[in-house]
Amino acid sequence: MLEIYLFVNPLGGKCLASERTILKLARELPEKISYQFIPLLSMQMGHTHNASLAERNQAYQDRYRTILDYKAALFQGKKRGRQFLIRLQDTMIENELSYSEDLATLVADATHLDMDMFLEDRHSEIARKSFITDQRLAAEMGIQHPSTAVFYNALSEDAGLKVEEISYPIVKEVCESQGFSINEAQEEYGSRNNFRVL
Repeated sequence: MLEIYLFVNPLGGKCLASERTILKLARELPEKISYQFIPLLSMQMGHTHNASLAERNQAYQDRYRTILDYKAALFQGKKRGRQFLIRLQDTMIENELSYSEDLATLVADATHLDMDMFLEDRHSEIARKSFITDQRLAAEMGIQHPSTAVFYNALSEDAGLKVEEISYPIVKEVCESQGFSINEAQEEYGSRNNFRVL
């Protein structure tokens, strides 16, 4: 079995493309895989050199709140959590919106999350602890940048393989080098025409 840990900036368009690449891979690999999207947070992520301290702090807080919302959605199942994250990213990118709790609440409702549970969990101690655990995992794996993935082949005694800058050709090459064959599909997962939230 192949295990993939994809470290993402929850507000990054590049990371959204990386997430879709991993979802496409999951559909095309005949073997079972396990994958997780792990939010990454640092003060350096997503900043331009011209941003003021107040703008950098706001961007950091927006990413942090997005992560807690994602964690709250994950508590209702990994698939629902991923659907929430992708839909939130899509909505923000396509409409050029900034994060807000109201927007995240609308997306949570649109992805059919239990709203009472979501609203409670987004501010819970368990969500904060889960966030801290993710940041420790990123530090242990030496993750410096979003859109970095770590691949583990459970059938191999080799160490994991860390890949920065995820793209489909790179992911395909990694899988094939580990002995996994890919059944390529014609349509890309998550395109506007065939993306749906269950």
